[in-house]
Amino acid sequence: MGTAIFMVLMVCGYWYTSHDLSTRFKFKRSFGWDVYFLVALYGCIFVLQGILATGILWLVLLGGSLVSNALPSLFGPEQHHYHMTFMNWSFLGIQAPVVIMLAFAVLFCLWRSNWSQSARLDIHGRRELYKHLSRANGVEGLLYQCMEKGDLAWVTLKSQRIYIGMIHTATFDSGEANNIVLIPMLSGYRDAKTLDLHIEHNYSAWYADKAITLVSEPQSALHFRKVILLGQVESLSLFDPAQVLAMGINRSHS
Repeated sequence: MGTAIFMVLMVCGYWYTSHDLSTRFKFKRSFGWDVYFLVALYGCIFVLQGILATGILWLVLLGGSLVSNALPSLFGPEQHHYHMTFMNWSFLGIQAPVVIMLAFAVLFCLWRSNWSQSARLDIHGRRELYKHLSRANGVEGLLYQCMEKGDLAWVTLKSQRIYIGMIHTATFDSGEANNIVLIPMLSGYRDAKTLDLHIEHNYSAWYADKAITLVSEPQSALHFRKVILLGQVESLSLFDPAQVLAMGINRSHS
């Protein structure tokens, strides 16, 4: 019985931390023993809710027994003990209250992680959640600011490759696959010795020449997006559009 309770506790905790959006962010940021304690914490919450629901069910059966015994003309002269029958009933060698408690725990877990309204956030809800979660992380906060306000970001890769552009989306809950999707305006590299910036491609001028925007057809700026793994990023900063124009005129090679 103890093994069954422990297994349901851990499975419910893992299922919830893997499917609930806000909790999944915490789960992906946890390491070592913190992962197990986080899973066990939510598992315990669902098991305790199952115990509470089972206790309420027992009280309902107790009330039913008292009402039945108080009205022998309706329910018969024999004594009714529904709550005792419930406590003594067993299923596959396990007492019924334990089985029902575990069933309640699983149902509460599924409800909170899959079926409840809070588990199905719309675009506005996701945006507010990302805004709240990004406050504790400088990189995520900067990326969220760029996505929300349309600010340009300066992205320097470990290879000294430089991209300057708009942050379209960012993914933070995929482990090693965490990435940012950038619509480039300028790209180039830093000289390994002098650290001077060399602009190779002026995308913004090319967009303007070809009348390409975010919503243009048949090609839009999204066709030229760059997917950059966060593990390859050395630094991130905001970039002033006025500086983009100046650099595009003075340094552009294409």
